[in-house]
This record gives sequence, C-alpha cells and structure tokens, in this order.
Amino acid sequence: MTEKKSTKKAKLKGTHTKFEKKMSHAQKQYLVRQSKDPYTAKAQQMGYRSRAAFKLLELNEKFNLLKPNQTIVDLGAAPGGWCQVVGEILNNNCRIIACDLLEVDPLPNVTFIQGDFTTDEIWDEVRAVAGEGGVDVVLSDMAPNTAGSGNIDHLRSMGLVEIAADSATHLLKLGGHFACKIFQGGEEKKFADSLKERFEKVHFAKPKSSRAESREIFIVALGFKG
Repeated sequence: MTEKKSTKKAKLKGTHTKFEKKMSHAQKQYLVRQSKDPYTAKAQQMGYRSRAAFKLLELNEKFNLLKPNQTIVDLGAAPGGWCQVVGEILNNNCRIIACDLLEVDPLPNVTFIQGDFTTDEIWDEVRAVAGEGGVDVVLSDMAPNTAGSGNIDHLRSMGLVEIAADSATHLLKLGGHFACKIFQGGEEKKFADSLKERFEKVHFAKPKSSRAESREIFIVALGFKG
C-alpha cells in the first residue's frame, strides 16, 4: 500500500513539473507576483472577485464618481470586481449594465451582456438596455490581449479606450462621468486633450493598488458637456 502511494505521488509530482515547464516566463512571473501581492490577499479576505476592486475604490474616493440612484455601465466587467464595488458603495441603490467577453456570475442589480463590446451587435444591446434617458457613469477596465511589446500593447489599449470614450459620449447624461484604464506609451496625453473638449475636467490617476511596474493608468473625465 505504501509503495503504491509513493508511486502515485511521484507521478503527480512529475506531472506538476511538466506543467511548470510548459508555462512561459511571463506566466511564472505573474504567479509569483500574485502570491506575494497584498491586494490579492486582501481581495480574497474581503470577498472581492479581483484585486482590481481596490482601484475603483481609490478612484471613487478621489473623484466621487458614484452616487445613489445612478445607472452605471461597466465595460470589461469580468470577473465582476468593479460591479461589486459599485453595489457596495451605493448599497445596491443603483442599476449596473455590465459587459465582457467572459461570463460574469450574477450580482444584485447587474444586467450582464456577454460579448464583444466593439461589435455593433453588442453595442446596440448595451444601448437598448441603457434606454433613452442615458446613464450617469461609464467605467472601462477593458484591456487588450498583451503581446509583450510596450508599443503594441499601448496601441491596442488606445483602440479600446477610444471606442469606450466614443460610446460614453453616446450613453452619458449631461454632467455624467467617464473613467477608463489605459496603457501608457505616448498617445495618452493627446487622448486626454480630446476628452477636454467634451468634459469639464480630465485627470490622470494611478491608484496605489495598481502595480508600480505596470504601464496602466486611469483617465477620469468629469462633467460631460454633451
């Protein structure tokens, strides 16, 4: 019996070692960072679905984005951490329209639309659910599939934030707010300047919960002018 158990353990260990060998260097680094990251541990303790929840908590504390009775659109919502934060801050006294390619498990007051937001079909569905009255806040945590090249990742990110910003201008009520994630690379200032034509104030922000080595920052545009 002991010999069989030892053989089984050896086989499992060998399988685990083979799995580790197949992982890329970037994947291994990611797992190491996750295991040491205090925000990942804190998210698990507090029941948040992702560490990204703390980024929205910090943005809201600084810019006061969220208020009761709002309708909020959350783009790139999976796994639902930002939806959790919105519901928590507003005590579920809100309406959330969430969208992502990946499935999001149900949450209170969240209407989830699964699909590619950059397609006309999904955009039309989001707009239909939002209704003619418009929404109060558009949030975008969308990120491209990274290629490992800073320039390529930046340009892919810019493509997504431009779509998100254009969508916000069609969804927001007057005075509404827009916040999005962007990978730095040179075009972000030009993008922020373009938002200043449509919003009263535009800010760059890097929450403490965003890793220092990460290129991600957030642009927060307040007071939609129409």
